[in-house]
Amino acid sequence: MIRQSCQSLLKTSQNRVAKSIIRSSSTTKPPPTHHDLPSFLTHARSTSLSPNSTLYVGTHYEYLCLTTLRRLAFTLTRTGGRSDHGIDLLGHWHLPSLPHPLRALVQCKALRSKPTPSLIRELEGMYAGAPPGWRNSGENGNTVAVLCAKKAATDGVRQAVRRSKVPVVWAMVEDLEKDGEGRVRQVLWNGRVRELGAEGVGVGLRYLPGGGEGVQVEKEVVLTWSGKVWEPDLEGNVEKG
Repeated sequence: MIRQSCQSLLKTSQNRVAKSIIRSSSTTKPPPTHHDLPSFLTHARSTSLSPNSTLYVGTHYEYLCLTTLRRLAFTLTRTGGRSDHGIDLLGHWHLPSLPHPLRALVQCKALRSKPTPSLIRELEGMYAGAPPGWRNSGENGNTVAVLCAKKAATDGVRQAVRRSKVPVVWAMVEDLEKDGEGRVRQVLWNGRVRELGAEGVGVGLRYLPGGGEGVQVEKEVVLTWSGKVWEPDLEGNVEKG
């Protein structure tokens, strides 16, 4: 009962911040007509939004990341809007090593080109301009900056993540381009994230069933805890096992 109450308060908090960001983007903008990937696809069809447009590609990838990152215990809300402080998604990261989740600010980059260290600098700028209450300060800081991209981190990006003074999480989220399905292919974070409480949490690979003979086995990244694969439940609550 206590856990459910905490989860309800956390969800209310992140929704309140997301709505505040959305409202600040425009006083005349009509309310959003989509809230997840299926509703966005319906909206895109009804408005004849081209799948090749920047708006379509960016929004589609944001919703894909929102859904796919749940497997890594992120519970997120899409912000949207032009004045979103560079934040595409915000919410919480529920780790088995902590009694309370970390806050998470997420940027989603649907780029087909190789990522560069400039993406980390942009992420740091987003982090510095985060809304009040979502900025780390002193010993009470508990916010991580997450960058999702379609490509794996290059050596330059890895170095930028390690050097950053901001708690940075890098996630490669691949769009399988079928039924709105995504896969987490790579996750890495720096020492600042470990300092916030991720010590003991690791990353492993899970081999997915199916495909049949002669078909390449599919893999996805999972979190580990104490050397074992760790799974959050469907509501984002922590399951220690």
